[in-house]
Amino acid sequence: MQALSLTPPSPTPRCPGSAVEAPQLIVGGWVRQPLQLDARALLARGAEAVTFPVVCMFDGDHGQPLQLQAVPLLPLIEQAQPAFEHRTDFKRVAVVAESSEGYRALFSWNELFNTPVGAGVMVAFEPSCSPDIERRGAFALISRHDWHTGPRYVRHLAMVEVVKLW
Repeated sequence: MQALSLTPPSPTPRCPGSAVEAPQLIVGGWVRQPLQLDARALLARGAEAVTFPVVCMFDGDHGQPLQLQAVPLLPLIEQAQPAFEHRTDFKRVAVVAESSEGYRALFSWNELFNTPVGAGVMVAFEPSCSPDIERRGAFALISRHDWHTGPRYVRHLAMVEVVKLW
């Protein structure tokens, strides 16, 4: 007879050799299939190496461009299946990227899915349990085609939320 384990399986991955949970990114809000992703899940999506200069509105470049691993945001939103009920619901939707520190960046649905800007909006990530997580966070949102990239660069990205405005 096999022994029965009373400990439930861990709901989230752990850092190797540690009891610390691997960071998770949520893609949710007004969607049918919310996602909870770790760096390994993003890496499996065919992450690419990108160079990202942080350029602010008032004081220009912020040092050397960042070297990041990133995946496009749009397929993640599509996989989460926005809960559109009517053919024109997309006109009433915004996408909000929020950090664990409360910083937010906003995109309209049309901007993401109907302009060149959308192709450059990506989720960047650090390898699971990397020491750089302390500084920039496990996940970041970048908008590569903005002229001033700093305002919509979201470090410590915790959630991407699809929001129905009206």
